[in-house]
Amino acid sequence: MATSAWPSRRKSATKPTAVLRPSIGPCTSERFPCLTPRRIAEHAELFLLLKHPDRPVASATARSTFLVVRSTRPEDHPNKIERTLHVGSSVAATRLMPSEQLAGHERRSRVRVIDALVGGKDNYVEDRKAADKIAQVLPGGFEGAKRLFTEDFWFRVRVCRMLISRAEVSHFVLLGVDQCETSAAPLHKLILRDAPDAVVVYVEPELDIATHALEFDTRTNERGPVVRVIHDDIYDPALLTRLFESSSVPLDASEPVALLHCATLPFLPSDSDTTPAEVTAGQIDTLPDGSFVAASHLCIPDGAADHAAAVRAADALEESFGTRLCRPEAEIATFFGGLPLVVPSPLTTAPALVPCSKWYPPGPILEHVAVDDYNVGAVAHKGKPWPYC
Repeated sequence: MATSAWPSRRKSATKPTAVLRPSIGPCTSERFPCLTPRRIAEHAELFLLLKHPDRPVASATARSTFLVVRSTRPEDHPNKIERTLHVGSSVAATRLMPSEQLAGHERRSRVRVIDALVGGKDNYVEDRKAADKIAQVLPGGFEGAKRLFTEDFWFRVRVCRMLISRAEVSHFVLLGVDQCETSAAPLHKLILRDAPDAVVVYVEPELDIATHALEFDTRTNERGPVVRVIHDDIYDPALLTRLFESSSVPLDASEPVALLHCATLPFLPSDSDTTPAEVTAGQIDTLPDGSFVAASHLCIPDGAADHAAAVRAADALEESFGTRLCRPEAEIATFFGGLPLVVPSPLTTAPALVPCSKWYPPGPILEHVAVDDYNVGAVAHKGKPWPYC
């Protein structure tokens, strides 16, 4: 297990090496009524600046928006550059309406595809095409997809609340920035409501999504910043090793960590050198004892009414989209590295994969919704036996 570079009881946060203050003020509806051609150009310059920090740019606004870009241990990881982004201006605004003229619109994005599925507006043409094909696999089409990914979000909320209240976990690594449209606050804010001293680390593989990430809380505790967003590969088995070694990531390798791999593994490219089970196995090996790993994945239940048609649609989707969206439940069970699963409900004593909507539901389940069976999840525990496993 990697040794943490972050002291367990640090009295003051490490100050950024360079902080450039935004010159155009906070993002408000009055200051940011619409995207203008000038604003689009500033966006494009910002993306180029994040990829090439030394590049001279014509726009002072784009340069001022580039608040913190820090390279971590480049001598050890020349191809893994960590970028800590604090979004603070209207150029790098939260949930900004995208323009087809911006960088990245020609490729599909995990976050934007999910946004299209739940009826959001932060997506491009290619994302909507992929969403159309995914909706064909699920009962109820787009309405079913919206329910599925909304329930996935609440599954994560219930997982975090349970681990805070019953396991006293205070370190959370959330793989993939979430943009699912819900009536709730972002996940890290819900975590901080229940555990104000918690440390939350988002890891997002797509640079433009990380740039438009949540408007992060800048409060600090004795370990350092409460919330960080890291640009890195969430499908790399060695990811957590880099996080623990980084002096700018407030994770303590001696304390339990909750690792959430939800709505991410279905988007692992089919031509990847690693399988989902290998990805999670490598990351689980790095977790300290007492840690938890939560994962969810789309599946096609054996008892589905249109099982054969759904399988054909999933196969066609893999050919065009390049990811295996749905997998058998038996394969999904291997993503937990053989760790004991947490009992999914107080009404049962049998640990198992269950539909995300049925994992410690907030109340009695009054009716069965067919699409719920298409997204299953579980939580596993590493280390000494835990009463809820």
